[in-house]
Amino acid sequence: MAYVPTIRGRRLARELRQAREGLGLTGELAAQRLGWNQAKISRIETAKMRATVGEVMELCEAYKIAGSRREELITLAREAKKQGWWHSYLSVLKSGFGDYLEFESEADQYRSHDVHLIPGLFQTEAYARAVFRTSTALTTPEEIDRAVEARLARQKRLTSSERPLRVSQIIEEGALRRVIGTYRTMREQLRHLIELAQLPNVEVQIASYRSTNHVAFDGPFTLLHFADYPDVLYVEHFMGCQYYEKPEETAHGSVVLERLRRSALNPSDSIALIRQVIEEMPDEPEGRPGDDGFPA
Repeated sequence: MAYVPTIRGRRLARELRQAREGLGLTGELAAQRLGWNQAKISRIETAKMRATVGEVMELCEAYKIAGSRREELITLAREAKKQGWWHSYLSVLKSGFGDYLEFESEADQYRSHDVHLIPGLFQTEAYARAVFRTSTALTTPEEIDRAVEARLARQKRLTSSERPLRVSQIIEEGALRRVIGTYRTMREQLRHLIELAQLPNVEVQIASYRSTNHVAFDGPFTLLHFADYPDVLYVEHFMGCQYYEKPEETAHGSVVLERLRRSALNPSDSIALIRQVIEEMPDEPEGRPGDDGFPA
């Protein structure tokens, strides 16, 4: 299985590269000091292979890193091999989404815009199940069950007492009005969205139909902020997802999010609109099978 770096592994790679460059060493010179192949230095620094604790100790010796700094890097090496909770769900996740969950699990702040659906962080079990039943990748009830489990497990950081994720979410009004499953499913979903929007670490804003700011209608995207790692911009699309980490790329994402935030309804007016959408929903037509509008 190909090595998939954790966020700690990525941090370690970045710190080791910066330590080498800080000494004015090229990759070739560093490799000569260590008696390694230069390609090994490159693979470690680009997080294409995991550096063992022993290798990190050797690198610290070569780069004259000592004391608490050395211990910090050794700790990162030990923790880099730990797998997150989502690894057992990789078979039912969209290609590349496991990497996203790795980032999200370590992020301090999440800022996002969604166009078509209520975002996964806010979905109820019934809503998520209705979404996954439309997937062409999930073909069995067992796969759908696993995908729903993963989605609900992901949401635990919203209400975590230890390190709750700070969330700023912008949702297009169309996502509130698009019926996923049944009207009952939608009412429950929108009520759940209101509850989460009242958490102290969560801000929800609705971009109403009246908004004239159409700078991000191409699809959903998320900007993740970290205490000790550069921002990561995540963009989802039909075939999978992409990640952007260059400062100019994440800065552009931040500018777009700020423009969207200013043009969206404020949080209290957003909740009022969600309540209005609930009230405007017609009575449930009971003609379709299944609680979520799809065949059982």
